[in-house]
Amino acid sequence: MKSQLSLPQIRAFCALAQHRSFKAAADSLGVSQPTIVSQIAGIEEAYGTKLFQRQRENNRLTDIGIAVLAPLRAVLDQVREAEFILLSHSTAQTGELNVVAVNPVRTSKLIREFRILCPNIRVNVSFVASDKAQSLIDREAVDVGFFVQSEGRPGQQAFHFYSYELMAIVPAEHRLAHKPTLSIEDFAGEELVIREPGSLTRKMFLAALDNAGIKSRIAYELGSRESVREAVAQGLGVSVVAEDEHTPHERIVTKKIIGADLRADSSLVVLNKHLSSPQVKTLIELIRRR
Repeated sequence: MKSQLSLPQIRAFCALAQHRSFKAAADSLGVSQPTIVSQIAGIEEAYGTKLFQRQRENNRLTDIGIAVLAPLRAVLDQVREAEFILLSHSTAQTGELNVVAVNPVRTSKLIREFRILCPNIRVNVSFVASDKAQSLIDREAVDVGFFVQSEGRPGQQAFHFYSYELMAIVPAEHRLAHKPTLSIEDFAGEELVIREPGSLTRKMFLAALDNAGIKSRIAYELGSRESVREAVAQGLGVSVVAEDEHTPHERIVTKKIIGADLRADSSLVVLNKHLSSPQVKTLIELIRRR
């Protein structure tokens, strides 16, 4: 019997099962909402069954929909695996990929893996603050971005990259250096060395202080994590940094901060129109394998 299921229909079904909304499913695949409606209807008409109970923004799977979800997801996983194998053995890809990122450590490691698979692609990377990264994506000045996206944007997809927490960095001779862990209240009255406006690290930390009713005392406002690190080493104040961005220093002690929400999730942010790009597909697959 010849299959009446197409790969776009399978993708549409799995997307709608995940998001329950035709609009959200369409956005996730970079297609129009009528396309998703047509693809789902095509499956249901071909097999004479209903896969979803239609409700506004909450289309739930029927019993038969639940039964076929796992095998159809497995089909997509196998297709992605095959695409990844083909991409990893392709030497014909040429061109360039323009990337904006916040964390140089994590991003550089991923780009190194990408270059092994796509040696003929030139990668241009700019490291900026989070708000600048979002602005560059919005203006389509870059192809992809690695940063914490505060909220979803129409025409963009976010793929989870990694999670991290902020930790304190204090001078080795500072009174807080001798405590096993710090609470957000420990920063009351302390002179702060902090990043410039637009930095997510700054935004998260000041919000935590404000939520605890602590007035911040900003002594130095600096434009890079390196300058913040050096200022703390010189004893000019205390600060915070993403846990994987700190370079050890003999005059700096790191401390875990407890009792405050200082966790964030970084994502690969892609414009929908770039989702079909072989280079972008390779990046997405590398992230999914981590």
